[in-house]
Amino acid sequence: MDDMTMVQELDKIFVYIVVPGLAGITFFALAKFVRHIMPLRALVSSAQTYHAAFWVFTVFGFYLGLRPVQALAGPHPWPLIISSLREFLLIGIFGPATFIGLLTLCFGPEKIGKGWIAGTFGLAVLLALAFCVVNAMAIGGSEEIVRLGRLTAYDGLWYKNKREDIDVLMQILFVIRLIDPGALLLIGGAFVLHHAVRYPSFKRKLYDNMPKKLYILSAAVFIYALSIVGGSWIYTFRKVPDQWGIYHLGSLIAGFLEAISLSMPVKSDVQVSEHDDSPLML
Repeated sequence: MDDMTMVQELDKIFVYIVVPGLAGITFFALAKFVRHIMPLRALVSSAQTYHAAFWVFTVFGFYLGLRPVQALAGPHPWPLIISSLREFLLIGIFGPATFIGLLTLCFGPEKIGKGWIAGTFGLAVLLALAFCVVNAMAIGGSEEIVRLGRLTAYDGLWYKNKREDIDVLMQILFVIRLIDPGALLLIGGAFVLHHAVRYPSFKRKLYDNMPKKLYILSAAVFIYALSIVGGSWIYTFRKVPDQWGIYHLGSLIAGFLEAISLSMPVKSDVQVSEHDDSPLML
């Protein structure tokens, strides 16, 4: 094996196994941390917000952690099966749960109606099912991408599919991802950023770290949203291989930012909900 081949092999291991694996571990750790701090922090941002965060991080951890499994499970149809499961988790659960969680953080659980929640999840599940169907039509088998000792990693064949309508199918997949989780995350991140900018001065006296936490959270959301939209666009319209690393790396960066935001303390002895709109009598 020459040096160039070795570099290419290491790059594929990094893109398909190492980065998503590390990102998955990061989000599982975040889920555990959220559960740990939930009893105290719920006084600040509502229990519903932290329950949503726990499940978002858990589901996203599975989505990322299953990427190495997808590569190492074997040839077709395993990449398709695990890819479909991962995309259902991403589009059908992670996207809407994150969106609802961010809205709950900004506006409070009492202002997020059950109709909004049901409608968001209903649309997301339909999009996820549509993605899985089109994905099954678009994939044209699998190919070996790298060998790890006795293990062989595989990935699905999309653009190498000989279907005449493969470009259309890939564009449909891009549009679905653009909507969910892309647009949902961008809108949710914009609400968080707006909440940070317009954070009431009387609340800053109690929650002096909240604007900083919100800025960092919005940055994390934007980074992952832009990475998945950008990566999907590059693959769909530029047909650049191994673009998966873009949003795996984006998710890892977002995870670190989330960790920073969550670990920043709010002011102690909090007795008033962060969503209470009335001025405090100090």
